[in-house]
Amino acid sequence: MPLSGKDCLNFLFMGASTALIGHGALSRPGEMPGGEIRLHPFLMGLAFALMISLGFWMYNYEDLPGEWIDTRESRRKIHAFCQATGASLALAGYIVNYQAHTDAGEALFAVSSFSDGLVWLRLAHIYIGYACLGGLAIQVFIGILKYRILVDDNDDNDGQWSIHEAVGNLVYSMAMLNLMTGVWLWKEFSLPVRAIITLTLITSVAFGPRWDGTRGFLSSEAEKPKKKKKAKALSNERGSEATLRTLVGRA
Repeated sequence: MPLSGKDCLNFLFMGASTALIGHGALSRPGEMPGGEIRLHPFLMGLAFALMISLGFWMYNYEDLPGEWIDTRESRRKIHAFCQATGASLALAGYIVNYQAHTDAGEALFAVSSFSDGLVWLRLAHIYIGYACLGGLAIQVFIGILKYRILVDDNDDNDGQWSIHEAVGNLVYSMAMLNLMTGVWLWKEFSLPVRAIITLTLITSVAFGPRWDGTRGFLSSEAEKPKKKKKAKALSNERGSEATLRTLVGRA
């Protein structure tokens, strides 16, 4: 099935926001003490604007070409890969931020590390950032538990850890808000570029998670192969038990 216009637009916006954030971040000279700070927005852009946004989109939308990807198992693995990669990039972004503050002799919560912006906006960026990191760690843990439940052969427990979706939506929204805040605090971005990045990030937030509570791909016809496969396995198991009983009875 070919990509829809909306899907192509989402891809375009994800790529545009990531490229613009990366270009603006690396435009700052990195030779001065604490110059590694420029890698912080670069890595955070890769983490949230690209990988985690792609992970949301991959799990929810059906309009992808190729039968290999249109199965629950394939989508789930790609979703997990994108989210784990995004979480790793976010952690790396925090590490380079910590290192930059250490090299420059600044405290982690010092608003003076920003050259521009209102004080309350700088504080908001710092505290929301730490909240996002904590939430991301919790979400990764819940995601591992959810993945283990979904890949087992018991359909009755698939509803457990359903909070994974709500926590993911919350952390993603907070992170994207903080990413936009950081863009407006970063003086290397021009006003038009800031506006474009903000628009593309808002689009990703609007169309990434399923805010209406539907499950996207998981509620489509692709839901049936898993149940058919498990039903067939159960039928085969019962058939084997019946055959065994027959053989035992004859003996």
